[in-house]
Amino acid sequence: MDNFITPPNHFGFKAKQLTGEIKGIISDCSIAYIEPQGGGPNPSHTHIHDHFFIVVEGIATIKMGKKKVTVNIDESIIVHGSVIHSIWNETDKPLRMIGITIQP
Repeated sequence: MDNFITPPNHFGFKAKQLTGEIKGIISDCSIAYIEPQGGGPNPSHTHIHDHFFIVVEGIATIKMGKKKVTVNIDESIIVHGSVIHSIWNETDKPLRMIGITIQP
């Protein structure tokens, strides 16, 4: 997995940036491979930008505040950066997802 990194406070999580900024709307677009029981960050975090996540393979669990949202293959979700959040693979199968960071 050349050019993949593990972001700080993430576990079993490899990500690679696919694009940089696009026309002042998108900050970046990345792909992430998350091993079973992997994810992050831990602890969950907030920030000023929002995320648009698309699950390409597997099932993602998005922890937002006190609730968990399941996002299945070929589904997507917008996560507002102002809500404390993290992404997890709570299954025994690999998770692959696209993350698009939307500029504030």
